[in-house]
Amino acid sequence: MIFDMNSNASEANNSSSTENPDKNFIENQQSKRKRFHRHTPRQIQELEAFFKECPHPNNKQRKELSRRLGMEPMQVKFWYQNKRTQMKTQHARQKNAHLRIENEKLRAENTRYKEALSNACCPTCGGIAAARDLSSDEHRLRIENARLRQEIEEIAAAVAKNVGKPVTGPIIRAAD
Repeated sequence: MIFDMNSNASEANNSSSTENPDKNFIENQQSKRKRFHRHTPRQIQELEAFFKECPHPNNKQRKELSRRLGMEPMQVKFWYQNKRTQMKTQHARQKNAHLRIENEKLRAENTRYKEALSNACCPTCGGIAAARDLSSDEHRLRIENARLRQEIEEIAAAVAKNVGKPVTGPIIRAAD
């Protein structure tokens, strides 16, 4: 039998149900739901104590615990699942906090090293220590200049010693 959606027969069938199908659906869902249940402080205390001893109870232990506490075995099972998840989350938060602090320390240390490198100078030539900024020829010339400056200072000291007065002039103050 074929029904036309616009026909009067289909409208007659629909009128036998309630006028608002959404309201009917919601009422059915609410009646099917179980009531929310909070555990008593005594139940929680005993569950917590047993959890410390055994975080993964077997069926026999769960049944015994549920009988003692006046709960369903499935309630005990779900409580344990939730508690393990809660503990795992708590542990992850603590670990993340520790790692965050360690990360901040490493970032600060890294910043200090970067500043030290940017302000460092080559002990051999007195120029910029970051060789990556200088060509190898330029670095080699700076080292040679530093060596020559040292030589000039030694010669000037020897002349001053022999002549009696210090040698000054542009020759000692060589430019980079």
